[in-house]
Amino acid sequence: MSSREVIHSNNNNKHHNGNEVESHDENKKAISQSQATQENLENIFNPKTYVPVLMNKKARIELAAAYRLAAKNGWLESIYNHITCNVSGPNNSHHLLINPFGLNYREITASSLIKIDLDGNTIHPGIVGDIFGINKAGFVIHSCIHRARPDIRCVNHNHNWAVAGLSATKSGVIELAQTTHVTGEIACHDYEGIVISLDEQERIVRDLGNKDVMIFRNHGLLTCGSSIGIAYYHALTLCAAAQIQSHACSMAMNKDNLLIPEDEYIKRSMAIAKHFTNNSSADLEFAAAMRELDYDQDHSTYPDYRN
Repeated sequence: MSSREVIHSNNNNKHHNGNEVESHDENKKAISQSQATQENLENIFNPKTYVPVLMNKKARIELAAAYRLAAKNGWLESIYNHITCNVSGPNNSHHLLINPFGLNYREITASSLIKIDLDGNTIHPGIVGDIFGINKAGFVIHSCIHRARPDIRCVNHNHNWAVAGLSATKSGVIELAQTTHVTGEIACHDYEGIVISLDEQERIVRDLGNKDVMIFRNHGLLTCGSSIGIAYYHALTLCAAAQIQSHACSMAMNKDNLLIPEDEYIKRSMAIAKHFTNNSSADLEFAAAMRELDYDQDHSTYPDYRN
């Protein structure tokens, strides 16, 4: 099967011809990029009939899970925001998997993710990429980080309301609770409007530096990791930290009434928390979250994210 083909179930039991491929359990019919049009969407989005065969299968499944978990946790803003994963291409090149611009996070599946290069060119459109394409703002933010930081496999960017609210405050993150300390050191990037200019990429990379968590002021968050699970874990803790700060500040009424731990204990907690990602605790959390997704999938009418 070529890299531009995926397959779905065909209930027709007729003998296969040269334009068809065969599966061990039932007949399958190939859908090429040119055939992935509106007429095919009924089959493409039906988890009961569609079975994909794609390269980078593990990365696609985990990234699709990250999108579904973002939706489950409320980290989405309609069809916007992005989570990307760096996958190897031929001749030591690097490609990114990114969401099609037009699908809700609850609709995203492993096979709908689009593969692009670091210049934004489509390498593989997935099953709907020739219909939807990608959002330029997502490419601008994510590609420069993947290019500058080869240690990063996944970049997670969203506009979680608690973090977006926090990003618009002069005080920024206050190290109020253990969850905040677990998030680790946080970089900041000043607001320059909707990110569509390639000129901003240099400043995004500069401001992130060697950190894995960054707040885009008046905008949202960005988290990174050497795995999809680690980037998810950083987003989880940062969103929780923002919610904790929002609750604490509203209860305290003013900053003087906030109980902030001493720097010694904050730094100690941050140092311990680094082992959570180094020792794969974050990946264990992500795996547990994926199992919860699998349970939800059994009770959902949305397409199976693993397809």
